[in-house]
Amino acid sequence: MDLLSLVLTLQPALPASLPPRLGRAAYAILLDRIARRDPALAASLHEGDGPKPVTCSDLMGTRDEDQIAPDIAYTLRYTALTAPVAAALAAAFAPGDTLTFEGVDLRIETIAPNHCELQTQPSQSTICNPQSVNSPLPPSPWPGADDYDALAARHLRPSGPAPTSAWTLLFASPTAFRSQGLTQALPLPSLVFGSLVARWNAFAPVALPEEEVRRFAQECVAISRFALRSAPGWERGQGGTRGMRIGAIGKVTYSALNRDRYWLAVFGLLAGFACYAGLGMLTTMGMGQVRAVKSELQRPRRAQSPEA
Repeated sequence: MDLLSLVLTLQPALPASLPPRLGRAAYAILLDRIARRDPALAASLHEGDGPKPVTCSDLMGTRDEDQIAPDIAYTLRYTALTAPVAAALAAAFAPGDTLTFEGVDLRIETIAPNHCELQTQPSQSTICNPQSVNSPLPPSPWPGADDYDALAARHLRPSGPAPTSAWTLLFASPTAFRSQGLTQALPLPSLVFGSLVARWNAFAPVALPEEEVRRFAQECVAISRFALRSAPGWERGQGGTRGMRIGAIGKVTYSALNRDRYWLAVFGLLAGFACYAGLGMLTTMGMGQVRAVKSELQRPRRAQSPEA
């Protein structure tokens, strides 16, 4: 198992107040949990430069301003992009454990995928499901487990089904990109697929042609439908200071203008990879939580001439 998307369902014992953005705290909890079993791996995650083989969400769930309530379930999601990190993540948490955010305890009620699911053909039985566009929790469309080879084979094998020419991504948390020294909040095709191919090549055993992917996204992929709004993502620095990052939340459908089968397959692969990879900047701090959903783009029906 190279890829893992782990969703924890949490519940507080008492009403409490928590800051709106807890991605940094979630990352600190993960590093602490991994360090208990593998201090060297935790240190490499914390100190390593470049893309991190892990992503973290904020605490997700219904809140009245900053208040959390014991009768509401909340979720927290972690993903891993290498086999060692996936194994460490799978072993890091157990139902009944308590996680502490800003002095507030939340109990882990459920974990998905669970240990039994991970031991039975993870790449076949538990995959981030693009068909579950509006599925409420539980079950969630976000948990999943896969392998790079299996994921690539499903999309790239010549004998497979014809690849789609449109891909819809759900931006569930603020998503932004660093581009030419600036923060870009619009999920343009070149930024989205450029981020995904860079992350794929950083961790997958077989690389994709990064420059060609970026060129195809720039020249041959258009936004055909979108429903977006801007939202703040917060980065907490030392001493309690915060820096606001504006990102996009919503859905975007990307359509290929060039129907070359190979490139359609590559872009379908990258869209499926998004569930694990995260997208853009600050993906260990709660930003860039993205997954593919069933495309809502349909061919318009040809108008019929009225009878004379």
